[in-house]
Amino acid sequence: MVTSYHLPVTNFSGVGALAEEITAYTDGGSRGNPGPAAAGFVLTDTMGAQLQAEAFFLGKTTNNVAEYTAIIKALEAAKGLGGKKVMVFSDSELLVRQLNGQYKVKSEQVRPLYKQATALINEFESCKVRHIAREKNKEADKLVNQALNLESDVEVKDESAEPNKKKVRLGVLISGGGTTLMNILEYIKTGRLNAEVAVVISSRSTVSGVEKAKKAGLDV
Repeated sequence: MVTSYHLPVTNFSGVGALAEEITAYTDGGSRGNPGPAAAGFVLTDTMGAQLQAEAFFLGKTTNNVAEYTAIIKALEAAKGLGGKKVMVFSDSELLVRQLNGQYKVKSEQVRPLYKQATALINEFESCKVRHIAREKNKEADKLVNQALNLESDVEVKDESAEPNKKKVRLGVLISGGGTTLMNILEYIKTGRLNAEVAVVISSRSTVSGVEKAKKAGLDV
């Protein structure tokens, strides 16, 4: 049951952009090179809040394959969250220089992963890949080591998103096409936002966003 309370009506433009700008920290490692390997990433929003964190056990492979797998997994996850502008940090100087066109990819094993990574990079409005010191990439490194130790995939759960938490009741002001409202509804539907739209208000009944709200079953 959702508790009701006085709700100020606000234009929640920030919610629509919640996952549009994402920072990704990626890491990959192999014990033996080649040897047991894992790839991991941590995604955060512009405020530094964690959006998603996972690691994948890859079996026996090389460091470079693990590093590329990490960035591919991170970019796929960022895309799934609706990311449009992504900043990727990796502590692999080789990977960073290759993806920025400074080094050529000579490994036949890595070349398909390089092509996959560059294709994903080009799907975003903006995507930059930068080098980061290993000591500043501890969270991704920790996930990789957990996956290696467990020899299985690892996923970090955000307890604040669990369904038993109290829902936030939102009021949305529509002034145009209703893009923000549609983004909010999508976040709620996919479980990324534990909330409900309680109030929708518009001073202009002819804007297309009003019709979208009505089709979504909301009173305006």
